[in-house]
Amino acid sequence: MKNLCKDCSKQAVKIMIVNKVNSSAYYPNSVATRYATATTAVRGVQKSDAFTPSREAQTFSEMLNKLKNESEVRQDKVAELQQRIASGQYSVSADNLALSLLTNRY
Repeated sequence: MKNLCKDCSKQAVKIMIVNKVNSSAYYPNSVATRYATATTAVRGVQKSDAFTPSREAQTFSEMLNKLKNESEVRQDKVAELQQRIASGQYSVSADNLALSLLTNRY
């Protein structure tokens, strides 16, 4: 195989692989032997798709799950405000109310 052209050598490699010819016995350092060995090694590797999130993404995901599990209504605040309103201790000035409305709307 040393005297063959590159295309012929490639063709010989393909033929040997297709026919499962063990060329290593005859040509231990040939291109065909090295190619066949590499091809066998690559075929033996199992490929799998995997996704591993970064540490920051894992932390963010944990915090997001905690927020999802919490109630959107803070019952302790609601109870406190209800008590203050019922007892007459809760008052809002008209100026603060107007400012809050304008700030949040515009």
